[in-house]
Amino acid sequence: MNRKWIISTLTATMLLLAAPVYAAQLEDAAQDKRVEEHGHHHGLHGKDREAHRLEKLRYMADYFGIKTEGKTAEQLKTELEAAKLKDKAKWEAFKAEHKAKLLEHLREKAKENGIATEGKTAEQLREELHKLHRMHHKSGAQPEPQRDVKQG
Repeated sequence: MNRKWIISTLTATMLLLAAPVYAAQLEDAAQDKRVEEHGHHHGLHGKDREAHRLEKLRYMADYFGIKTEGKTAEQLKTELEAAKLKDKAKWEAFKAEHKAKLLEHLREKAKENGIATEGKTAEQLREELHKLHRMHHKSGAQPEPQRDVKQG
């Protein structure tokens, strides 16, 4: 009788210990399925992140007239830091040009989604686009574009 009790206890213990592992596997599989159905996972990871970083560094290096061929991201970063210190006016011009391009891009996206753009900063437009994006994902339906009402 004692032997049956030990075997039953060991079996129950093994089942209880295996349950969290099984549940974690189910959760991982569910996350993978959500990412697969959604088509992407927010943020860049691994090789995609590094490729994007290198692309940005090359863009900046081209602006400053730095040759990029055969250089690593770290080499480009070091050379860009030196170029920023050497020519601060050019760096400020680069930042201003980049901000203007970003604002124009945000305005285009806002207009596509029916959001009024007049008199709004890049941060305000970004927030409205994020809000619209969150509403879209919560409801699971296509958001209705807002009317383009001019603010005065």
